[in-house]
Amino acid sequence: MGLPRRTFAPFLAVLLLCGLATPPAGAATAVKVLQMNLCNSGVAGCYQGGRAVDEAVTMIGRRAPDVVLANEVCLSDVPRLTAAVGPAAGYRFAFARREPTGANIECTDGRGAYGSAVIVKEGVRSGGDGTYTAQDGGTEVRAWACALSGVRGFTACTTHLSTTGTTALAQCRELVPAIPLSFDPTGSATTRHVVAGDLNLRYSPGSATNAQNCVPSGWFRKGDGDVQHVIARTLTFVSTETYAMYRTDHPAFVVNYAF
Repeated sequence: MGLPRRTFAPFLAVLLLCGLATPPAGAATAVKVLQMNLCNSGVAGCYQGGRAVDEAVTMIGRRAPDVVLANEVCLSDVPRLTAAVGPAAGYRFAFARREPTGANIECTDGRGAYGSAVIVKEGVRSGGDGTYTAQDGGTEVRAWACALSGVRGFTACTTHLSTTGTTALAQCRELVPAIPLSFDPTGSATTRHVVAGDLNLRYSPGSATNAQNCVPSGWFRKGDGDVQHVIARTLTFVSTETYAMYRTDHPAFVVNYAF
């Protein structure tokens, strides 16, 4: 799968690694987020006959994530990806719609609706999906999905934003922070949230469409050096890793947190 590139918060990384052998009372809990774009609609030139799903299953097995966000997948792909995450895992799906009918966009060869999935290892207590008010006038209506975890009470959301930068930024601001916060059952300022996806925005200081421009106060962003980003709240950053994928045109992007 290729060698990872890593960035570390050294003290926390040492603390977590030492805690693997004998966790002290009150030790930090690790949370691993895996973001992928699998290019599996069957329409785009990067499609490789569904083999990106095989590669993603292998990646999940090797990285053992707590949360998986998968863009450009078919609904029929998601049960297999979910099973790879774990026996208790659950998911929510962001259905991309077709303009102007509002019907689901379908993957080729009868593989079901096209969109993005958020998969949570410990199961999903509740969740939802929807589309953005801001759209770019193209044939795809961009969408989001969120899932409230079944055990630890954090919300994870996925999305795949417009290829038009100004629209993507407007969609990102529509999503964060209001939509994930709406799934917080406690209204607490300390509830943990993770929003990840192919945002079609890059970190570009000085640019009007800088990905950082959709990160609200109290949240922070980590990116893969291109268009995949994870935006989080009330989690402590530990490290990032990127892994080459050969059946799609995006790397796998891992962000490690603790709380």
